[in-house]
Amino acid sequence: MSRALEGWAPEADLYLLGSGVQSFFDLSLGTQYLLEECGQVFCLHDMPSLERYLGRLTPEPVNLLPRYYREGRERGEIYDDIVAHVLEACRSAEAPVAFLMHGHPLFYSTISERLLERGRREGLRVVAVPGVSSLDRMFVDLELDPARHGLQVLEATSALTAKLPLCTEHDVLFLQVGGIGDLTATRTATAREEAVAEFRDYLLGTYPQSHPVRIVECAVEVGFEAQVTQVPLGQLVEAAPVLNYNASAHLPPLES
Repeated sequence: MSRALEGWAPEADLYLLGSGVQSFFDLSLGTQYLLEECGQVFCLHDMPSLERYLGRLTPEPVNLLPRYYREGRERGEIYDDIVAHVLEACRSAEAPVAFLMHGHPLFYSTISERLLERGRREGLRVVAVPGVSSLDRMFVDLELDPARHGLQVLEATSALTAKLPLCTEHDVLFLQVGGIGDLTATRTATAREEAVAEFRDYLLGTYPQSHPVRIVECAVEVGFEAQVTQVPLGQLVEAAPVLNYNASAHLPPLES
């Protein structure tokens, strides 16, 4: 490893890397260096521009997305299969293995959590490397500074199921709103209207019907721009068609 990277990314058997949000634009220099140095690179992506760029950094990156992600399949089963695939490669590898995922490797990534836990249980050196998360992109797309009011970040289905209390004096971000109430792979689907209605009613327990909800979809591929749609909370069901796999929802603080 280059001396410049010592201390930033210690030596490992498995590196957990993040590509950031928009194609290859968010790849850090350190992440690119590790992709070049690792003997085997696995990724989870459906962006042609990123796959082409990866081909310049490593000779044969293996995309596990088409192998394991199928619409309607339980996400937990998908995650377990991917974890098993990567760990099996690590056991026989003579050089470090890299696993590259969308965003930040430790931000809302069950696969990373399982790789850390199971890999270390087997005695493997598993190291996560910083990356650009969806939050970083949303701060720009929403022009949102969390230092102003504070920020509460929640996963939509978990918050709805547990009826988690909401901090109305803070900005509130709900992630994964396109899969509300659905534990299966739904990469091409939008949220079901009945699930959105249940989510709206949960929010109406805290906010008035007129409270603004901004639905943000960060740009993920070259040539696309971020999309921000604002609707009153009472009309959230009508916005179901834009609540897709990449969408999040922002609620500003209540007026004091």
